[in-house]
Amino acid sequence: MSQSSSNGGTSAAGDPQIRESATLEIVSLVAETKGCRPWELRPLSRVTDPDAIENLLKASSSASFEISFDYEGGRVTVTPDGGIDYEFSGESPT
Repeated sequence: MSQSSSNGGTSAAGDPQIRESATLEIVSLVAETKGCRPWELRPLSRVTDPDAIENLLKASSSASFEISFDYEGGRVTVTPDGGIDYEFSGESPT
């Protein structure tokens, strides 16, 4: 479900009918990009509110928004259609 984007990041296209939760997709995408296992990452709840992301995506099918936050040395962006992009800087978080 993920693909490399032209800007060196990784993205996942969202389809609310057939996708797993956005927060699971975020963690899976980041782990895949970093070359590690999802459970080796810092809990997502330490940097954002996973429930708020899920609720916003479920309730905002026609709203225009973009959620971005720093996570595991990169930047995660979530769009209203459930698209997820991860721009990894290659540096360890401080």
